[in-house]
Amino acid sequence: MNSRRRAQEVPLGLIVTIDGPAGSGKSTTAALLAERLGLTYLDTGAMYRAVALAAIRRGIDPDNEAEVARLAGTIALEVGGESPRQSVFLDGINIDREIRTPEVSRAVSPVSRHDGVRRAMVRIQRRIGARGGIVAEGRDTGSVVFPHAAVKVFLVADLDARARRRFEQLRSLGITEDIEAIRENIRARDTMDAGRANSPLVRPVGAITVDTSHLSIAEQVDEIERAARVETERITRLAVGAGEENPFAAMNLYYRITHLFVRGFFRVVFGLVVSGREHLRYRENFIFASNHISYADSRAVGYAFDREVWFLAKKELFRNRFFGGLIRRYHAIPVDREEIERKTMKQIFEILRAGHSILMFPEGTRSRDGALREFKPGLGFTALNAGVSIIPVYVEGTNRLGACLARRAALRVAIGPPIRIAANPPGAEKKNDYRVLTRMVESELRMLRDESQA
Repeated sequence: MNSRRRAQEVPLGLIVTIDGPAGSGKSTTAALLAERLGLTYLDTGAMYRAVALAAIRRGIDPDNEAEVARLAGTIALEVGGESPRQSVFLDGINIDREIRTPEVSRAVSPVSRHDGVRRAMVRIQRRIGARGGIVAEGRDTGSVVFPHAAVKVFLVADLDARARRRFEQLRSLGITEDIEAIRENIRARDTMDAGRANSPLVRPVGAITVDTSHLSIAEQVDEIERAARVETERITRLAVGAGEENPFAAMNLYYRITHLFVRGFFRVVFGLVVSGREHLRYRENFIFASNHISYADSRAVGYAFDREVWFLAKKELFRNRFFGGLIRRYHAIPVDREEIERKTMKQIFEILRAGHSILMFPEGTRSRDGALREFKPGLGFTALNAGVSIIPVYVEGTNRLGACLARRAALRVAIGPPIRIAANPPGAEKKNDYRVLTRMVESELRMLRDESQA
């Protein structure tokens, strides 16, 4: 099968991420995979190297977080050139060779640890990814930048194999360095990348893990390509085409009437704007993970979707028999505010396994000032054990409905793309996976917030 025909079989908006430690073969693999699939190759690591190079040229200490972060927000950094392999340009000049020097390699880890630098680079990467059709490689492309990528890959390799590869890569660029020095640099970067506070190196939940220690480049590209095609075919089958009915969007009569009324009420009275409904057009149920700023969230958010949604409500609301019966009819599940009981968890799993969707507020309590709080790992626990995809949702304005009524504030619900985890059922590291998946959703929701407010 020729490459042109293979490329035609891949959705144009496909995002593939390839993460892994230094020297695991990410760059070469990603470039070749992009060529085979007819997608654009995005080397996110090269972008951090460009910032490190700029810092060196300006005499800025790579460990000086404030100065390096300020620099990252001001330099003219572009990624472009002939697809699928992209070049990096700093101030309009191609720097592909300069960013591979040993001096830049030593500076890039401290530079990439700085939160301000990562935010600046991720904004650029997300803008590129919004167009779709990319193979992105780095150390957090699947866990932080594109948690919603259809295909996530994590490469691993032993230290000796990685050092040999980096030695050969440098030699091909005309750069000679002692292989022992390369090995020590990689070992130090592993420690720094795994231990950094901002976006540490982790295996994204749902990622395909490939050990490249004893594989040729062709063999590892073949393995990833096969997995990518299987997953894209699965997602394509889930997609609902124009004019097709979605069985997961079915509503009973009283729910549909209430759904239309509540959504219309919020739209007319408070100016509700909902974006991202295209992310719901799949034959699957979801866990909707939303930030929580008001008691009105369950209505404004829950009725923004095209389907019936169950949601958790504090058990005190059920003390009134009439009101409790009413909200039960609209799928409220009583829950203890301090701890979700075993009985409640059993009910949640039964609902999800029956093909229904649930709205969860993983912060655990309302954030009165609107700031996002750390998510509870129960979100990852529920999704992984139920095998259900998560859709992040950002709501704004429900804590200022008076201002929304006067149109002095915006009432918005932004629905993000699904974060699918079916490829990675709970295993030996499931407790760690609960936390990693929860952080992936939190990261996606934070970027959904930033993009919604831009």
